[in-house]
Amino acid sequence: MNKEERDYSLEKLNKELRCRIEIDDPEEQDLDLTEMGDSGGIPSIDISRTLLEDEDIESGQAENTDRNDRGDVENAEKDPSRDSMKTSGKTGKKKALVISFSVFGILFMLTIAAVTTFTVMRSRGENSLKQSKTEADVTVPEDAQMDKKGKFVVYNGEKYCYNENVINILCMGVDKSIQTTSDQDIGENGQADVIIMAVLDSETGKLSLINISREAMVDVNQYNVKGKFLGTRNMQLCLAYAYGDGKEKSCMNTAESVSRLLYGMPVNAYAALDLDGIGVLNDAVGGVSVEVLEDLTNQDPALQAGQLVTLTGKQAHTYVRSRNTDLLDSNNLRMERQKQYLNAFIHKAISETKSDLTVPVSLYKAASDYMVTDISSSEVTYLASLLVQNGITEGDMLTLPGEVRDGGEFAEFIPDDKKLFEMILDVFYKKTNTD
Repeated sequence: MNKEERDYSLEKLNKELRCRIEIDDPEEQDLDLTEMGDSGGIPSIDISRTLLEDEDIESGQAENTDRNDRGDVENAEKDPSRDSMKTSGKTGKKKALVISFSVFGILFMLTIAAVTTFTVMRSRGENSLKQSKTEADVTVPEDAQMDKKGKFVVYNGEKYCYNENVINILCMGVDKSIQTTSDQDIGENGQADVIIMAVLDSETGKLSLINISREAMVDVNQYNVKGKFLGTRNMQLCLAYAYGDGKEKSCMNTAESVSRLLYGMPVNAYAALDLDGIGVLNDAVGGVSVEVLEDLTNQDPALQAGQLVTLTGKQAHTYVRSRNTDLLDSNNLRMERQKQYLNAFIHKAISETKSDLTVPVSLYKAASDYMVTDISSSEVTYLASLLVQNGITEGDMLTLPGEVRDGGEFAEFIPDDKKLFEMILDVFYKKTNTD
């Protein structure tokens, strides 16, 4: 700033200060503040100089800033990447933040959707499973009384109420080596060699497994391969599967006969596994260990009685299915092995599920190629939730009481009606004092 500009600015500042500063003596209002010096009053010249110097400093800083800006522009022109790096850095941070919030939002929505889907599927599964798939009438022995179609039963002075919490799933191991497509043939669509009623208490998690002899004598509906009803005849239970289509109709026919055998207890769902799938399921849980109950070395050298063996693949199939048909009670001996194997399998599956909740779904998928079932995905979800919620005990393996007799051409298993009915009350009913 030159001298003329400085003097002009100083005079302007003095005028402004005269106008703004109040002086007690009105006569001194025209006092030139530039002449006050050290005599007291306001050192206007020093203030003005200071202010002007501040202006010079600010002006200098502004000039420096302008120079820096010009320098940045020049540098940017020389190196455009510097400016783009700054811009891209800020933009990248903003984008990262936006992406983070977007991902969080998506995960949150997926979680809500998953929980909602699980809840809906669980509810649907529960409702559908608890609806009976069979319509057999409940019956009782002559020395028992029932009310409301079997909901209440009085036996030996005790009153029982049907347990509405139980879910009854009929499990079948099917031998499909005998098949036919002829319209003239009936009863040749495979046979149910393994028949087990799984009774699960959804409230307590208790699992009861009733092992039913394939040779149990019961009334069976007969159909031809076109589905035409031919009548009912008393025969081995295993043949109920044969009188159907080898699939869903065969399963339902077997379910009806099992329900008749068990005094009309309902069947809520079924699953029929081709016995060729046993090895697949066995390996899906990492193998099943058993102590061999009877000598089967003619089938597999490793299956010596008393030996502890971890069954794998085809070996598991051999252990569960083989029997000596020359013996009248060969099926009972086989049922003992099946009972032992199934308990060991359930124990292994539950153990695996505790560390990996996807195991039931994996087993379901592994069995799907060998299985016919009416258990839906929502019902599987519900059953899996029961395992997590209440846990499931390894299961009481019960055997249908009765005895084997020689029926001439085939062995026949005759149930003990009294013991069987008492088993029914113990598994499907609860004692009650309600009138």
